Amino acid sequence: MTPSPAPTLRHRLEYGVFRLLDGVIGRLPWATVQALGEAAGTLFYLVDPRHRRIVRENLRFADLGLSEAETRAMARTCFRHFGALFVGLLRLRRATPEELDRWIKVEGLEHFDAAQASGKGFIQLTGHYGNWEAIALAQSRHGRTLDAIGRELDNPLLEPISLGFRTRFGNRVILKDGAMRETLKALKAGRGVGFLLDQDALTMGVWVKFLGQWASTFGTAGSLAARYGLPVLPVFSWPNPDGTTTVRFEPPFQVPVTGDAAKDAWVATQLMTARIEDQIRKDPRWWFWMHRRFKTRPGEGNPLPAPLPPPEWVESVQLSRV
Repeated sequence: MTPSPAPTLRHRLEYGVFRLLDGVIGRLPWATVQALGEAAGTLFYLVDPRHRRIVRENLRFADLGLSEAETRAMARTCFRHFGALFVGLLRLRRATPEELDRWIKVEGLEHFDAAQASGKGFIQLTGHYGNWEAIALAQSRHGRTLDAIGRELDNPLLEPISLGFRTRFGNRVILKDGAMRETLKALKAGRGVGFLLDQDALTMGVWVKFLGQWASTFGTAGSLAARYGLPVLPVFSWPNPDGTTTVRFEPPFQVPVTGDAAKDAWVATQLMTARIEDQIRKDPRWWFWMHRRFKTRPGEGNPLPAPLPPPEWVESVQLSRV
């Protein structure tokens, strides 16, 4: 493992701000924290024109059929939601197990158990929707731990705090750099590996349809599911009007396998992406529209497989959604 770089002045300043906020917000009532977070999100909406523009452009680019007024209203809601999410993490970090049980309602744990019962490991699928950190925290609180792939924070002073939060109840973190070896070890041990599959993969991805557009998407999860016959376990979360969060596991599914490795990996990636899209379409307010999901466009770089999949592949996968 590469040693962490020495902290810079910026790192120390960030750490000091975190400690100040953590000391105050980490002890406030949950409803107060949520209100402060929404206010912070509203503030950033007003003072951050770059991300405001990205959110609106993404909403217009996706085929959601929103009017301009609806686009602007949803952009404001998006900022409020993620303000509440990120400020709320300071309170969740200090939450007792009993508080977590009150604030995060978990449904469908029997589906997690069914996926794990296969004994050969499984892919736990979600996206940057709702509160993905609450998913991992709540399920591990209920004894359903997993290995999640993630990257180290740029700030070496904050990384141990982040790692402690994510592994509090037994989850494990697989660092993104060189993750394949540890991922295979986890799967061989019968554990689930969590993937957030809604990020732009630049020129390292495969092209799949997402919200009406071609989107470059990391193909590792799909390749593993197809190659090893792993169950795919979708799980999503969303906030409720009473301030709680619902985490819902869906029934696991198998991806089709034909023996054509490239096609099977692509179909699996498309099916997983379609699950995320279906959830977004149910209520688009809770997806992370700040991310430039469609930054990479067809024809840029050399994402694989290339060229774009034949139209009949897309049509067959769209028809096979379960």
